[in-house]
Amino acid sequence: MNKANLRGKMFAIIASLSLVFALAACGSKNSDNGNNGASSPSSTSTSSESSSEQSESASPKSDVKLTLSHWKVSFDPGFKAVAEAFKQKTGITVETQTTTPDAAYSQKLIASAAAASLPDIWATDASPAYRAFDGKAYEWSGELSKDEAWKKGFLPAALSGVTVAQANIDAWAKDEKASDWQKATKPGQVYGIPIDVGAFYMIYGNKKIVEQAGLEAKEPATFEEWVSMMKTVKEKTGTPGFVFAGNVGGVYNAWFVNLVDYMKNGEESFTKFMNREEKLSDPKHIWALKFIEDLTKDGLLLPGAASLDIDPADQAFAQGKAAFSLGGTFTYANLTAIGMNADDVFSFRVPAFKDSVVPDAKVSPFPLVQLVVNNEGPSKEAAIEFVKFLTSEEGQVLYANNAYDLPSVQIKDGSKLNSSIQAMASSLSSESNWWSENPAIWQQVFKEDWKVLSTGMVKVMLGTSTAEDAAAEYDKAAAAYKKANP
Repeated sequence: MNKANLRGKMFAIIASLSLVFALAACGSKNSDNGNNGASSPSSTSTSSESSSEQSESASPKSDVKLTLSHWKVSFDPGFKAVAEAFKQKTGITVETQTTTPDAAYSQKLIASAAAASLPDIWATDASPAYRAFDGKAYEWSGELSKDEAWKKGFLPAALSGVTVAQANIDAWAKDEKASDWQKATKPGQVYGIPIDVGAFYMIYGNKKIVEQAGLEAKEPATFEEWVSMMKTVKEKTGTPGFVFAGNVGGVYNAWFVNLVDYMKNGEESFTKFMNREEKLSDPKHIWALKFIEDLTKDGLLLPGAASLDIDPADQAFAQGKAAFSLGGTFTYANLTAIGMNADDVFSFRVPAFKDSVVPDAKVSPFPLVQLVVNNEGPSKEAAIEFVKFLTSEEGQVLYANNAYDLPSVQIKDGSKLNSSIQAMASSLSSESNWWSENPAIWQQVFKEDWKVLSTGMVKVMLGTSTAEDAAAEYDKAAAAYKKANP
């Protein structure tokens, strides 16, 4: 699914109070690649041409060939790296087929399910029983129970995000579009295995631009230091400091504002703000618009950012048009897919203001993509074996480093991952905390009144409104929302 659609799906799931997000993506983490609706198969070889005959003869042999279908161009190198290692261990060939854009991939999957010609393995957004095609997907709960070591390797949020819960069943029971099969599912069933996790609240920096300005490309200690870095970059290189998808209101609100305000003001004040008991015009909270106003006045915001969607904003950053960009962990793969050198990127969690109440806040990751096995396929057991290998620690290290994606399993030795993935992983928590336990509070940014804030933000970016006026407009909308939703 393309980046905007995947992230949009995440937002929809967030709004239903599920912690399994699937607004994102988050995103094609892929580029169109000039492959409009076409499939581009690529098969991993049994061994490299440079391998000796002795090495080839020592490798297991198998006539089994699996097909793995997906839509993520940026993930294909990760799948291939795992497939090559799997072939060396088992002799089984895994051929990847990439179909873009996401709509074409979805149509192809649906048509294949109707024609009983599904691939051995297919990737899809991570969500309970999603694209299980009424039982054509293998059900994993038995395998997970049988192999406790494998099951325990997953990050808790990764597995819980793809496991059928009673809440899902209750929702399907009320949904006229839900199938009888969906309505008959049982709590605890699993129809897809998560291969990655992600979160919002990431800032990406261009090492070359930052170092050209005479600065060290590293995480700033505070929000204020980050702004200072942007000012130095602008002064020394003429490059704007920041770009983000200003045309997608949820990006700034849900990937930046809510966490920064929580860190700045603490649980009590932040909760009151989210519940519309404290105003945006309050000095504690108006920073959200003053920050945009100051960036605009100082020339630190990329001109035209107000009209950018997610992919164009990523492309602008990748092309060196701004020193920093706002994204999620999933953005890293997209940046490399559209041509940015991974060595030129550094990342960090959105920074906290100096003297913030909760400066070291961590957020819980959620699963993004799952692999589904064809329960009716001729090589089902081999497909199960491959998915288990891909989600072993060995397989996940190979996959993550080649796909620039965040693993769904716990990696005991983090040094095996590249530095940017390590930085992203360090900003996330697999343990329960206030943020993970109170999604209904911070998800208020998805309510209708926040669209008024987004509109005001764009006006501030365009210079047609002040931060104070935009805050006042939001406060009116918030009061009306609160009255209508006591």
